[in-house]
Amino acid sequence: MSTFRASSLLLPSYRYRSIIKTFTSNNSSNTVRSVAERVHGKDRSRRFLRNVLIANGLVCGGGSLYYFYYLTPKERRQVRVTFQGFQRGFRSFQIGLLIAIDYKYLFWTVPDTSPDYDEKLKECHSRAATRIAQGCIENGGLYVKMGQGMVSADHILPKEYTDGLRLLQDKALRRQRNEVSQLIDEEFGCEASDIFSYLSPEPIAAASLAEVYEGRLKSTNERVAVKLQYIDLQDRFTGDILTIRMILYALGKIFPKFEFGWMIDSVKTNLERELNFKLEGENADLCYAQLSPYLKYIYVPKVFWEYTTTRVLVMEYIDGIKVSDLDKIKESDLSLKEVDTKLVEAMAFQIFHSGFVHADPHPGNVYVRRDPKAPAKSDVQIVLLDHGLYVDISAKDRAALCQLWKAIILKDELKMKQYATELGVQDKDYLTFATVLSMRPIHRPIHELAILPEVWDKMSADEQKAAREQGKIRLPTEREFLTLSPQQKMAIRKDFSVIFNDIQDSVLRTLQDMPRSLLMILRNLNQIRSTIRDHGNLIDRHTIMARSAILGARKHEGPRRLLKDRIYARLELLLFDLILFKDRMERWCKFKFLKLLIFFGYINKETGDMIEQFQ
Repeated sequence: MSTFRASSLLLPSYRYRSIIKTFTSNNSSNTVRSVAERVHGKDRSRRFLRNVLIANGLVCGGGSLYYFYYLTPKERRQVRVTFQGFQRGFRSFQIGLLIAIDYKYLFWTVPDTSPDYDEKLKECHSRAATRIAQGCIENGGLYVKMGQGMVSADHILPKEYTDGLRLLQDKALRRQRNEVSQLIDEEFGCEASDIFSYLSPEPIAAASLAEVYEGRLKSTNERVAVKLQYIDLQDRFTGDILTIRMILYALGKIFPKFEFGWMIDSVKTNLERELNFKLEGENADLCYAQLSPYLKYIYVPKVFWEYTTTRVLVMEYIDGIKVSDLDKIKESDLSLKEVDTKLVEAMAFQIFHSGFVHADPHPGNVYVRRDPKAPAKSDVQIVLLDHGLYVDISAKDRAALCQLWKAIILKDELKMKQYATELGVQDKDYLTFATVLSMRPIHRPIHELAILPEVWDKMSADEQKAAREQGKIRLPTEREFLTLSPQQKMAIRKDFSVIFNDIQDSVLRTLQDMPRSLLMILRNLNQIRSTIRDHGNLIDRHTIMARSAILGARKHEGPRRLLKDRIYARLELLLFDLILFKDRMERWCKFKFLKLLIFFGYINKETGDMIEQFQ
């Protein structure tokens, strides 16, 4: 009781009286017993609940294992892909969030007028590219394909992105054990040995969507290339596309100027086509049928249709040299200049004449060899592979494209605007579209506020004053720009910030407005440009493309039957040849002059590399 009296100092009086009453009553022993029984009852309830949960878990888990055991291999794969999809989605959202935070922090802490802005922005680009590349490798499949597509867009994306993502070009998924035999069983209902007398144990080539094996047909003993799709790609397609769409949508909300969610529908359509190997075989046959009558040096491997399904493609085996393997091309005594000329002619013919265009002519899809039927030194044969991704340009768009290219050569802005708008581009963006399409500067700045130095210098003092009042700016000459100090360059950046922002908005608007087919044309042209550059820029691709466009424009204008019309067409073509020759000589002289400045040390190495890349 002394203890309770001491406790009364700490407890309220009513609580103290209640405790005393309980412990001094005659029924105190019964109370203690009832409390103990309640406590033990609760323990029994908890043990019972725990046992029920364990039992249910064992039943559910055992039932799931039993059910999973009796699933077919295809059904097991679909279950596995579903669970892995959540993991890929979480990883992708995590990477997207980190990139968004990184850019937001940069924009908040470093103003674009700061001397460190360029360097900090490049570092941020590099970090983002590294994160994207790592995420694509870990997710595999369609993510690697998306990353490879970003590499080919080096005319749009910053150099740090394309450099950081370039490692994805050699990355592919890893097959599961017995996946090849399982795929052939699902597609043909038999063993691989029933179809092939030989199938290489390891792939001879690998890509993001499939692997290629060397084989021999059991029926004819013909040497074939067997393209086998990764077995789970079609199972994971819908979930991966949905995840990518949501990430692009979220990034577009965070960075409104870089909203590329509209591209996902085009990407989805293209990937669906690439995953259908029957369609790839049909594209290969159609490509050869259209090119072979006009370009005798183009070859497409034969498709063995009796052994081709949506996930398996069997084609004629080709012994050739990758167009990027310069050493082997030189060892084979093939002319690089002839290789490049024929490659550009073939792509130009598809764009301006046939309208059925190979949209992925990267070096791994283009082989060269000496023509087996005419093994002369100058008979280079171009072998086109991987026909999964094609774009079909309508006759109307093709005619407008030819006329637009013709207007760019003639510097006819009224025609440029007319045909650009026919292709879906806004009036105010026609100069931007012409520059993006031709992948070279046109005859004047694409922004109305920018004035060429030679034009500015011809203006009177009053005209220059009026131009300044309108916000117009004189562009520096190449020599002036090369002699500017870093501080002067930052001042120019500040003066040109409005122009830069407007041009950036115009480029993004143009990419969104143009037909989706032309986006793939840009990809085609950029990959060809990259191949030509890697070969040392031995040809003038602009002239070859322009001449093909002019011939295409004449073709779409209708047949010329009268003698005077044929004479006029010849004279017009001669005039265009002279214009192209003049343009080519101007660019050659300018490039050689800049090379001399590099040689004598007037231009640093970084600027020299930029000039080389531009050329």
